[in-house]
Amino acid sequence: MADSIASSIGDLTIGSDGPEEILQGHVERGTALLDEIERYISAVIASQEDVRISNGVNYRALRNDLRHEMDSLMASLSKIQDARLSQAQARNIASSTNLTYFEALWAVAKRSSGLINFRKYFSWDRGKQNALPKRKRVSNNSPQKEKNSALVDIIACNGAEWIRISTATEKRLLFDLAKLGWENSDDDDSDGNSHEDKNLDNRDNGDDDDDEQVALVKNARELIRAAKANPIIGRPPTVRIVLTRIQSGKVKEIDVVLDKIRATGAVVQCMNDIFLEETPSLESVLPKLLPDQSHTLSETLNIDCTILLALISDISHKECPVLDFYPHEVKSQIAEEKEKKLLPTSIYPLIGSHPMVCTQDAADQMNLIVDTLATDTEKRRANILLGQKDRKNVPSDKLRNEWQDMSNHPIPENFQLPLKVVPCNIDETIAKLPPVAKQIASELTPLNISIFFYGWASRLTTLSANRTRARQIEKIIDEVGLSDGEVGPHIWTCGESRSLIAKSGRPSREPKKRSGPGD
Repeated sequence: MADSIASSIGDLTIGSDGPEEILQGHVERGTALLDEIERYISAVIASQEDVRISNGVNYRALRNDLRHEMDSLMASLSKIQDARLSQAQARNIASSTNLTYFEALWAVAKRSSGLINFRKYFSWDRGKQNALPKRKRVSNNSPQKEKNSALVDIIACNGAEWIRISTATEKRLLFDLAKLGWENSDDDDSDGNSHEDKNLDNRDNGDDDDDEQVALVKNARELIRAAKANPIIGRPPTVRIVLTRIQSGKVKEIDVVLDKIRATGAVVQCMNDIFLEETPSLESVLPKLLPDQSHTLSETLNIDCTILLALISDISHKECPVLDFYPHEVKSQIAEEKEKKLLPTSIYPLIGSHPMVCTQDAADQMNLIVDTLATDTEKRRANILLGQKDRKNVPSDKLRNEWQDMSNHPIPENFQLPLKVVPCNIDETIAKLPPVAKQIASELTPLNISIFFYGWASRLTTLSANRTRARQIEKIIDEVGLSDGEVGPHIWTCGESRSLIAKSGRPSREPKKRSGPGD
């Protein structure tokens, strides 16, 4: 088998050119790539401003890493032009650049959709790591991080797909197999337990055998494990591994490795699978690269009190004059609404035709505020929204017509009115959740526990304008951690909060913070 591998390696050759010409070409290609990525980022920023997405696209790692690579290439080119590098040094730099990786990443990204993040590490034993004292935890910059995390190059499909790019060549893979003493035979062992199975089937319950695994297979297993520990809406992301310089169906030994990768649960794409057609232009694919937030939401939405009030507030539906007795916060919200309409740019695109629920506590809190402050139109919207009082048992289509008649903004098609108000027993709900819920509950008000924990236990997306509480929950989960198979809450913070404007004077005060009525 060693002869077979050597023969396969011999069929693979690498060309060579002058180092200065190669570096100059790298700089030109890198500049063109960075320019296109900057155009994509500009489109992302514009789209997020238009729709007020707080859970936006994180493009910083991609941009910063590519800029760093370009700085290195240009510095090397300058040195060789000034004769400060030998030909051997220049050739080594030219051959070791990561530009090919970035080009491959971007070519694959443009063939994907719903891009939300790049080059992010995900841990598969976050709970174990966070159980350690803070001084002993692995920092994001530590080399040890790679032993606890898997790098995802592209997070696509609005979070539902993880993509890992490998620019390893067939020659390199065959060398690795030979180095590991990898064996194969046309005649399988009767028990199916050949030496290559032992090398390739080492599980990732520990690090003892990591050096005996083929890197691509090991990486696939780590990604699958990390995906299970970081589900989105209760499901682990699909893992796709793209091998940009390896062909399937060409070398028998490589095909066996590809099968091993697929056996982990990962989807495998080789260069002859994904690069059959030319890479599309940015302009032709840009709309589908931008995230479609509706794909990450649960079918039914859990509505926080902050969004209930934003839905019924006069500020959200029509132009409101600024009166002297309005509090500072209300005046600011009226000014904000003139600049960017909250309902059509943020809340309505999210809600669409999704059925909506809210907890009884959220409904009671909204009604308490309505009874204290609301104008007549705000009271009427509250009754329509919850199907209560004189709007109880009114058909949905009639409620939609009444809602539209009181608003300057068109409502979504099949806007689901009224919301369903559901009970929430806090103790019973906490008992259904991971242990970290008890620590979170100790730092939240009963109202917030009812709202966020109901959505968590029911596997529903909670829509909220209460960023302070959403970040607090996320911070505690990051510190304490979740065990394999446990799922955290899915909270989507959107837009800004809206107050009821009040039909008569009330004391004006400068708010300490703007966490919204759900605080």
